[in-house]
Amino acid sequence: MYSCLRKIDDNNNKPIREVVLEELRRAIFNNMLKPGDRLVEISIAEAMGVSRTPVREALRQLELEDLAVNTPRKGTIVQGISYDRAMEMYEIREVLEGLATKLACLNISRIKINELKELLENMEHNIINKDVNKVYYLNQRWNEIILEACNNELLVKKVSDLYEQLRRLTVFSLYDENLQRSAMNEYSFIVEAIEKGDENKAENLAREHVRKAKNRFTVVYKNS
Repeated sequence: MYSCLRKIDDNNNKPIREVVLEELRRAIFNNMLKPGDRLVEISIAEAMGVSRTPVREALRQLELEDLAVNTPRKGTIVQGISYDRAMEMYEIREVLEGLATKLACLNISRIKINELKELLENMEHNIINKDVNKVYYLNQRWNEIILEACNNELLVKKVSDLYEQLRRLTVFSLYDENLQRSAMNEYSFIVEAIEKGDENKAENLAREHVRKAKNRFTVVYKNS
Protein backbone atom coordinates (compact mmCIF):
# COMPACT_ATOMS: atom_id res chain seq x y z
CA MET A 1 0.00 0.00 0.00
CA TYR A 2 2.87 2.38 0.77
CA SER A 3 4.64 1.77 -2.53
CA CYS A 4 3.00 5.03 -3.70
CA LEU A 5 5.21 6.97 -1.27
CA ARG A 6 8.48 8.29 -2.64
CA LYS A 7 11.74 7.96 -0.74
CA ILE A 8 13.26 11.12 0.67
CA ASP A 9 15.82 12.74 -1.61
CA ASP A 10 19.08 13.30 0.26
CA ASN A 11 19.51 16.60 -1.59
CA ASN A 12 16.19 17.98 -0.36
CA ASN A 13 16.73 21.11 1.73
CA LYS A 14 13.36 21.04 3.48
CA PRO A 15 12.95 19.58 7.00
CA ILE A 16 12.26 15.84 6.77
CA ARG A 17 9.00 16.19 8.72
CA GLU A 18 7.73 18.68 6.12
CA VAL A 19 8.71 16.46 3.20
CA VAL A 20 7.00 13.43 4.78
CA LEU A 21 3.88 15.49 5.41
CA GLU A 22 3.77 16.77 1.82
CA GLU A 23 4.21 13.24 0.47
CA LEU A 24 1.39 11.85 2.62
CA ARG A 25 -0.87 14.74 1.62
CA ARG A 26 -0.08 14.08 -2.04
CA ALA A 27 -0.96 10.40 -1.68
CA ILE A 28 -4.25 11.25 0.06
CA PHE A 29 -5.27 13.99 -2.39
CA ASN A 30 -4.49 11.74 -5.37
CA ASN A 31 -6.52 8.91 -3.83
CA MET A 32 -3.47 6.63 -3.59
CA LEU A 33 -4.16 6.46 0.13
CA LYS A 34 -7.93 6.17 0.47
CA PRO A 35 -10.32 6.95 3.34
CA GLY A 36 -10.17 4.05 5.77
CA ASP A 37 -6.56 3.08 4.95
CA ARG A 38 -4.33 2.66 8.00
CA LEU A 39 -1.29 4.89 8.34
CA VAL A 40 1.27 2.67 10.06
CA GLU A 41 4.14 4.72 11.37
CA ILE A 42 6.93 2.14 11.03
CA SER A 43 5.81 0.98 7.58
CA ILE A 44 5.68 4.55 6.26
CA ALA A 45 9.12 5.26 7.72
CA GLU A 46 10.56 2.19 5.98
CA ALA A 47 8.88 3.04 2.67
CA MET A 48 10.28 6.58 2.71
CA GLY A 49 13.69 5.73 4.17
CA VAL A 50 13.35 7.92 7.25
CA SER A 51 13.15 7.50 11.01
CA ARG A 52 9.82 7.16 12.78
CA THR A 53 10.00 10.61 14.45
CA PRO A 54 9.22 12.78 11.38
CA VAL A 55 6.50 10.31 10.37
CA ARG A 56 4.92 10.55 13.83
CA GLU A 57 4.99 14.36 13.61
CA ALA A 58 3.50 14.30 10.10
CA LEU A 59 0.67 12.01 11.20
CA ARG A 60 -0.18 14.38 14.05
CA GLN A 61 -0.36 17.25 11.56
CA LEU A 62 -2.65 15.22 9.29
CA GLU A 63 -4.95 14.74 12.27
CA LEU A 64 -4.97 18.51 12.92
CA GLU A 65 -5.92 19.03 9.26
CA ASP A 66 -8.70 16.44 9.57
CA LEU A 67 -7.09 14.34 6.85
CA ALA A 68 -6.53 11.51 9.31
CA VAL A 69 -8.01 10.38 12.60
CA ASN A 70 -6.61 8.29 15.44
CA THR A 71 -9.06 5.64 16.59
CA PRO A 72 -8.88 3.04 19.40
CA ARG A 73 -7.52 -0.38 18.31
CA LYS A 74 -7.05 0.81 14.72
CA GLY A 75 -4.47 3.56 15.07
CA THR A 76 -4.29 6.39 12.55
CA ILE A 77 -6.48 6.03 9.48
CA VAL A 78 -7.05 8.23 6.44
CA GLN A 79 -10.15 10.36 6.79
CA GLY A 80 -10.00 12.30 3.54
CA ILE A 81 -11.95 15.53 3.17
CA SER A 82 -15.48 15.74 4.50
CA TYR A 83 -18.25 17.62 2.72
CA ASP A 84 -18.33 20.28 5.46
CA ARG A 85 -14.56 20.79 5.25
CA ALA A 86 -14.81 21.07 1.46
CA MET A 87 -17.42 23.81 1.84
CA GLU A 88 -15.12 25.71 4.20
CA MET A 89 -12.29 25.42 1.69
CA TYR A 90 -14.46 26.77 -1.11
CA GLU A 91 -15.43 29.75 1.06
CA ILE A 92 -11.78 30.59 1.67
CA ARG A 93 -10.91 29.93 -1.97
CA GLU A 94 -13.57 32.41 -3.11
CA VAL A 95 -11.93 35.28 -1.25
CA LEU A 96 -8.32 34.40 -2.08
CA GLU A 97 -8.93 33.54 -5.74
CA GLY A 98 -10.88 36.76 -6.16
CA LEU A 99 -7.94 38.72 -4.77
CA ALA A 100 -5.45 36.80 -6.94
CA THR A 101 -7.50 37.58 -10.05
CA LYS A 102 -7.74 41.26 -9.14
CA LEU A 103 -3.97 41.50 -8.67
CA ALA A 104 -3.37 39.52 -11.86
CA CYS A 105 -5.53 42.00 -13.74
CA LEU A 106 -3.18 44.77 -12.62
CA ASN A 107 0.02 42.93 -13.54
CA ILE A 108 -0.68 40.49 -16.36
CA SER A 109 1.07 40.81 -19.72
CA ARG A 110 -0.53 40.75 -23.16
CA ILE A 111 1.24 37.44 -23.82
CA LYS A 112 -0.42 35.82 -20.82
CA ILE A 113 -3.83 37.26 -21.74
CA ASN A 114 -3.46 35.66 -25.15
CA GLU A 115 -2.49 32.38 -23.48
CA LEU A 116 -5.69 32.52 -21.40
CA LYS A 117 -7.68 32.99 -24.59
CA GLU A 118 -5.93 30.03 -26.21
CA LEU A 119 -6.74 27.92 -23.16
CA LEU A 120 -10.44 28.68 -23.65
CA GLU A 121 -10.26 27.57 -27.28
CA ASN A 122 -8.50 24.37 -26.26
CA MET A 123 -11.08 23.74 -23.55
CA GLU A 124 -13.87 23.97 -26.11
CA HIS A 125 -12.04 21.53 -28.39
CA ASN A 126 -11.38 18.99 -25.64
CA ILE A 127 -14.88 19.22 -24.19
CA ILE A 128 -16.21 18.30 -27.62
CA ASN A 129 -13.71 15.40 -27.77
CA LYS A 130 -14.66 14.36 -24.21
CA ASP A 131 -11.01 14.39 -23.13
CA VAL A 132 -11.52 14.87 -19.38
CA ASN A 133 -7.82 14.62 -18.54
CA LYS A 134 -6.97 17.40 -20.97
CA VAL A 135 -9.80 19.60 -19.70
CA TYR A 136 -8.50 19.07 -16.17
CA TYR A 137 -4.97 20.03 -17.24
CA LEU A 138 -6.25 23.19 -18.95
CA ASN A 139 -8.12 24.17 -15.79
CA GLN A 140 -4.90 23.77 -13.84
CA ARG A 141 -2.97 25.85 -16.35
CA TRP A 142 -5.59 28.63 -16.12
CA ASN A 143 -5.07 28.79 -12.35
CA GLU A 144 -1.28 28.78 -12.77
CA ILE A 145 -1.32 31.75 -15.15
CA ILE A 146 -3.52 33.81 -12.80
CA LEU A 147 -1.31 33.02 -9.82
CA GLU A 148 1.89 33.73 -11.75
CA ALA A 149 0.51 37.14 -12.71
CA CYS A 150 -0.75 38.18 -9.26
CA ASN A 151 2.84 38.86 -8.11
CA ASN A 152 2.22 37.99 -4.45
CA GLU A 153 4.25 35.04 -3.16
CA LEU A 154 2.30 34.55 0.07
CA LEU A 155 -1.02 34.60 -1.76
CA VAL A 156 0.31 32.11 -4.32
CA LYS A 157 1.33 29.75 -1.50
CA LYS A 158 -2.06 29.95 0.24
CA VAL A 159 -4.10 29.48 -2.94
CA SER A 160 -1.85 26.68 -4.21
CA ASP A 161 -2.33 24.80 -0.95
CA LEU A 162 -6.11 25.09 -1.35
CA TYR A 163 -5.96 23.91 -4.95
CA GLU A 164 -3.92 20.91 -3.85
CA GLN A 165 -6.46 19.96 -1.20
CA LEU A 166 -9.45 20.50 -3.49
CA ARG A 167 -7.89 18.79 -6.51
CA ARG A 168 -9.48 15.40 -5.96
CA LEU A 169 -12.88 16.99 -5.35
CA THR A 170 -12.68 19.20 -8.44
CA VAL A 171 -12.22 16.19 -10.71
CA PHE A 172 -15.71 14.94 -9.81
CA SER A 173 -17.45 17.82 -11.59
CA LEU A 174 -15.26 17.57 -14.69
CA TYR A 175 -16.93 14.37 -15.83
CA ASP A 176 -20.15 16.21 -16.73
CA GLU A 177 -20.01 18.05 -20.06
CA ASN A 178 -22.59 20.64 -19.02
CA LEU A 179 -20.59 21.47 -15.91
CA GLN A 180 -17.43 21.73 -17.99
CA ARG A 181 -19.10 24.22 -20.32
CA SER A 182 -20.43 26.26 -17.41
CA ALA A 183 -16.92 26.66 -16.01
CA MET A 184 -15.54 27.54 -19.44
CA ASN A 185 -18.17 30.25 -19.95
CA GLU A 186 -17.30 31.75 -16.57
CA TYR A 187 -13.63 31.86 -17.58
CA SER A 188 -14.53 33.70 -20.78
CA PHE A 189 -16.16 36.53 -18.81
CA ILE A 190 -13.18 36.70 -16.45
CA VAL A 191 -10.62 36.99 -19.24
CA GLU A 192 -12.76 39.67 -20.90
CA ALA A 193 -12.67 41.75 -17.70
CA ILE A 194 -8.92 41.16 -17.35
CA GLU A 195 -8.33 42.27 -20.94
CA LYS A 196 -10.27 45.49 -20.29
CA GLY A 197 -8.23 46.11 -17.13
CA ASP A 198 -11.35 46.13 -14.94
CA GLU A 199 -9.84 44.64 -11.79
CA ASN A 200 -12.96 44.97 -9.64
CA LYS A 201 -15.15 43.21 -12.19
CA ALA A 202 -12.49 40.53 -12.66
CA GLU A 203 -12.41 39.93 -8.89
CA ASN A 204 -16.21 39.74 -8.64
CA LEU A 205 -16.43 37.33 -11.60
CA ALA A 206 -13.69 35.14 -10.12
CA ARG A 207 -15.51 34.97 -6.80
CA GLU A 208 -18.75 34.15 -8.59
CA HIS A 209 -16.92 31.39 -10.48
CA VAL A 210 -15.78 29.80 -7.21
CA ARG A 211 -19.29 30.01 -5.74
CA LYS A 212 -20.62 28.23 -8.81
CA ALA A 213 -17.80 25.68 -8.61
CA LYS A 214 -18.89 24.98 -5.04
CA ASN A 215 -22.46 24.49 -6.22
CA ARG A 216 -21.29 22.17 -9.01
CA PHE A 217 -19.36 20.08 -6.52
CA THR A 218 -22.40 19.94 -4.22
CA VAL A 219 -24.63 18.67 -7.04
CA VAL A 220 -22.14 15.97 -8.01
CA TYR A 221 -21.45 15.02 -4.39
CA LYS A 222 -25.12 14.61 -3.48
CA ASN A 223 -25.82 12.61 -6.62
CA SER A 224 -22.87 10.30 -6.17
